[in-house]
Amino acid sequence: MHDADQPIEFVMVPPEPRSPRAGRGVSGLAGAAIIAAVVAVWAVGHQVVATVVHAQVWPTWSAADAAYDEAAADYRETAERAGSAADRGDALVGIATGDLVADGDRAALEQAIADARARLAERPASPGIAALGDPGTFAPAWERYADLVELIDLVPSREEATARYDAARDRVADGSLAIADATEALIAGTEARAAAAIEENPSATVTARVEVDEAIAALRNSPTVSSGDSSRYADLAAAVAALRDSHATETARLAEFPVRADIEAFARSVAFGVPFDVVWAEVVGGYSSDGYYSGTAEFFQDADGEGYGLISLTYSIEDAWSWDENAKAVVVHEVGHVQVMREDCATIFSGAEFAGDHEVWATAWAIGMGYDVPGAGIEAYGRPSDAQIQAASACR
Repeated sequence: MHDADQPIEFVMVPPEPRSPRAGRGVSGLAGAAIIAAVVAVWAVGHQVVATVVHAQVWPTWSAADAAYDEAAADYRETAERAGSAADRGDALVGIATGDLVADGDRAALEQAIADARARLAERPASPGIAALGDPGTFAPAWERYADLVELIDLVPSREEATARYDAARDRVADGSLAIADATEALIAGTEARAAAAIEENPSATVTARVEVDEAIAALRNSPTVSSGDSSRYADLAAAVAALRDSHATETARLAEFPVRADIEAFARSVAFGVPFDVVWAEVVGGYSSDGYYSGTAEFFQDADGEGYGLISLTYSIEDAWSWDENAKAVVVHEVGHVQVMREDCATIFSGAEFAGDHEVWATAWAIGMGYDVPGAGIEAYGRPSDAQIQAASACR
């Protein structure tokens, strides 16, 4: 028992222990969910960013790739044409032989072909194939990022390749153009030599000259085996050779028959430039030289579409040339036939006065030329009307 007079000793009594307070943290499952949510937000953010950036960069890449594809296609087409040009050039070199081809022109073409083939051999380097995801389809962010990293190199690589292919295309095109220029020079040179041969052989027949003209036209229209006809130069060479032979033959013939030479010269002097050949025979048009002066006229088209004629005369015209005006009139009548190849005369010939009647026309034309005698055609076909003679006289 405690004495009331004694002081009381102070003793500190510890408080009763409290129950622990509930913690503010989360459970393990809830924490994992939060972490997953954060990662998801991060991932979704990256996916969105990667997708948006990829979509923004893609047009630049697409344009660069399309430009390269176009440049590559242009190069391939140009190279294919250049290869064909080189092949045609080779074929032309193979057939362009003989004295109608200048050695310098042939050497220039061979050099142009060799240069073009060298240019074709220098093919531009390809940038390769790019494996990229299309922005229109889903791809995870890391693939988008990988594409973006790759595009950093691919875009300039495509642009450089485009420039290479454009430059190569231009080089190849220049080589092809050089072949075309050399081909043109060779063909033009051949044409000039063939044309010179015509001028150098003036006594050759019109037929021989026309054949050379036609061979020149054939050469111009298809100078190589690309047309399926590799004989064009051989044909031209043969035509020129025939032309030279014709000149020699005609020169000898006219020297042997001077009266015929005079008659043919006269006929051409009244023909107003219409070309024609003259042949002589015992019987012409069914009439013999024994009792008639006879002649015929034929018409042919040449390479230019202008036409030329062939006049046939009996020997009797040669025999009577110096003394009978009728022999001369027959010649003028036949020359009148070939006048219808002249445009101005053809209009009159086909008009109301003649309606395409050849014999009335030739007779009226001969009378209009001053040969108003039976041999002008009057004896054989009757005298044309004054209106017909006047109409034909306008064809001078």
